[in-house]
Amino acid sequence: MPSWKDPFITVTFPNKVIFTIGSLFLFFVHTAVIVSDLYHFLATQKGDLMSFRFTVFSHVASFYWALLGTIYTLQAEDHVLMCCALTSLAMNSALFLARFSVDYITIDYREEQY
Repeated sequence: MPSWKDPFITVTFPNKVIFTIGSLFLFFVHTAVIVSDLYHFLATQKGDLMSFRFTVFSHVASFYWALLGTIYTLQAEDHVLMCCALTSLAMNSALFLARFSVDYITIDYREEQY
């Protein structure tokens, strides 16, 4: 008897690649967000258009996904995948530090709401 899943196309990734792909996707999203924030701070000088409140959780999630992807690929002993995961971890770490730096530099320009 055929299953209900037969007519659907499914895309599957190996288990050890899921975290690395997710962290790379979030890395590119966060790169676009931080470029937008820098544009709003340096070019337009409108601090209220920056994304202070919305990206902290997703930056932390992206960093931890990169860390988990690196741990899983270190156990797999696949050198290409390990290089990709370590690169993802390094890029996410650098972007996390860049975001922290931008938040620290622009803390005086925020409009706090209580």
